[in-house]
Amino acid sequence: MSRESAPTAGNGIDRLRAFLENDMTMSHLYQPVMIRTILTGGGAATKRQIAAAFSAADLSQLEYYEAVLGKYPGPVLRRREIVELDDGVYRLARDLRRMDEWQRATLVSLCDAKVADFVSKRQAAIWAHRSGNADPVPGTLRWQVITRAMGRCEACGVSSEIRALEVDHIVPRSQGGSNELTNLQALCSLCNQQKLDRDQTDFHAAHAEVKHRREGCYVCQTPVDEDDLALVVELPDGLAVAPRRHGVDWRDLWQPEVNALRRTEAAADMPRGTMTTAMLGAGDGDPGHLVLTYAS
Repeated sequence: MSRESAPTAGNGIDRLRAFLENDMTMSHLYQPVMIRTILTGGGAATKRQIAAAFSAADLSQLEYYEAVLGKYPGPVLRRREIVELDDGVYRLARDLRRMDEWQRATLVSLCDAKVADFVSKRQAAIWAHRSGNADPVPGTLRWQVITRAMGRCEACGVSSEIRALEVDHIVPRSQGGSNELTNLQALCSLCNQQKLDRDQTDFHAAHAEVKHRREGCYVCQTPVDEDDLALVVELPDGLAVAPRRHGVDWRDLWQPEVNALRRTEAAADMPRGTMTTAMLGAGDGDPGHLVLTYAS
């Protein structure tokens, strides 16, 4: 190897800087967090150290455990008068706040012993509710699921550019669900964490309803403006708003659809007055398309 082509520390640092500044494409925070962890570790880091850094940096993980805290350990310890909660801050109960360092260290050791004993008895079962990797989805199939969802969570609609997408089994593997494409859906990390293994909600089917356009339906075919879940259409008497889904009446709207209709009303500057609902184009087995009109 010639002197000119030999790699140097300077060349390597410039290459890494160029990668970070210009070449790194991101759908999540993993790459920079991994590089940072290795850098701060003196040039090396174990898989466990990198995974811990991911967890610490991922807001959805923090949101998940904040929800866990509010559902179980927080209320239990408050009821047992071990902790108090004030303005989002947990503190030891008043009669526990005066202790010396030896007492504090003794109590910390007791906590550590309880954790170690529990882990030794339960092992991996402790986190079984968080593990979806017993039978991982093949990469090519995962790509099909993400592509089919157009890079968005099929539950909340968030983009993969904002929160990482994961492939979820509609019927969980623990209940005999398969790795077939029809049993898979794309959920963001937060929605997937909040979905229980007992839950078989098929968000993909719901999104298929939203995407469906009925041939010959004026509302489906001629919107003048649109939201993810709502449309604006021009009728002879003026503008009206409608859900994207064809054939659904007002009583069966999902809450996100109601929210979208309200957003669309505001964006279209609908008059504040009496709202009238109608099923446009109903007949011959077609329930029609719900439209909302407003009279000032």
